[in-house]
Amino acid sequence: MRFASITLAMLLFPSAALAQNSGLQYPVPDAAKLSGMAARLSAVTGACPVGLRAERRGTTTYVTVDGKSRRQEGPTVRLMVNNRQAKDVVGATVRVHGYGARPQLFPVSGISSAGEIAKTVTLKLNIGQGRNGEADVTAEKFGAISKIDLELIEYADGTEWRVDATRPCSVEPSLFMLVDGR
Repeated sequence: MRFASITLAMLLFPSAALAQNSGLQYPVPDAAKLSGMAARLSAVTGACPVGLRAERRGTTTYVTVDGKSRRQEGPTVRLMVNNRQAKDVVGATVRVHGYGARPQLFPVSGISSAGEIAKTVTLKLNIGQGRNGEADVTAEKFGAISKIDLELIEYADGTEWRVDATRPCSVEPSLFMLVDGR
């Protein structure tokens, strides 16, 4: 009987020890820290006259064209612009790079430009000096958006900034996608 008690105690001790709370608590990030982290993951490259950030959105949006609501399908990116200039921004032209919606194969080693498509989009903006603004960019017939190049900025005084071919201004959308706009 004594042998059975010792054997039972030896069998139960490891499971009892594992069930105990170690007191170690793992930190849970709050939403403010996560949104800040998402902002840092949008990598802006080149000589940009404005600050740029791009956040991924869903794949279906509604837009109003000539007073009629119309459904567009394709990946959407919210492009956030920080006007660091001493003049108001009224428009921008961007070139969206990505991949088609049709299934395709990519080589595992290295990055390939096979299957890459691009589209130029003109945006109307109204961003005062030192202020922030945003615009949604939807790429119909795209499966994914990989990069956005800023090609032109139009200012309220009629002047323009154009990209320098040797130092392009581009941003990659963050890897996080917000759910339900939050």
